[in-house]
Amino acid sequence: MKILLVEDDIDLVGNIIDYLEIHNCHVDHSETGEKALEMLHKNDYDAMVLDINLPGIDGFEVCRRVRTEMYLKMPIVMLTARIMLVDKLEGFKSGTDDFLPKPFDLSELKMRLFALHRRVHQGMAIQFCVDDLYVDPENGTVIRDGDHIKLPPICFTILLKLMESYPGIVTKEELEAAIWANHPPMTDALKVHFFTLRQKVDKPYDKQLLYNIRGRGYTISTKGNII
Repeated sequence: MKILLVEDDIDLVGNIIDYLEIHNCHVDHSETGEKALEMLHKNDYDAMVLDINLPGIDGFEVCRRVRTEMYLKMPIVMLTARIMLVDKLEGFKSGTDDFLPKPFDLSELKMRLFALHRRVHQGMAIQFCVDDLYVDPENGTVIRDGDHIKLPPICFTILLKLMESYPGIVTKEELEAAIWANHPPMTDALKVHFFTLRQKVDKPYDKQLLYNIRGRGYTISTKGNII
């Protein structure tokens, strides 16, 4: 497994690299978020270990750019001395998959990395995050701006399909197939369910994320004014 380690504590870096390389991992290292983003543009990685407290841009911002500007879906484990719920929510909003509080056992870091990597290669979905909207496919969790949102099953299926396809457009036919397989309803049921989804995920908040683009399909966008 090829891993990018983003951490400015040199002693900790040495320990992590030595341990992971014993377990057949190749580890590249960056001390700053800026350099890490450059390395991600030039190389492919199976996972990233990312400290929150970095010089320059912090780990939250690095993670956010990886997810929303580079559209990379590799597993990310954040290292943090912060254990407050607000920090964890900020991390999940930015797109991390897991947290590991400092100090930690190196074997636990390895275990978490291997588990996330295995889930990806087995085709299992991991968490998705766009802007302030977070979705965990495994347990059905939907969080927006820190608020837990309970969705009906069909609405959750629509949202998950849009999150998986972000920033692309999902056609009406693709959504109907995801919901009803080969037996879509004869009515405009999809429009009704999408309206319900927007009432729960969009309407209570200032920024619209969910769009129905006439003649093309459905999408999630952070840019607004989608036609």
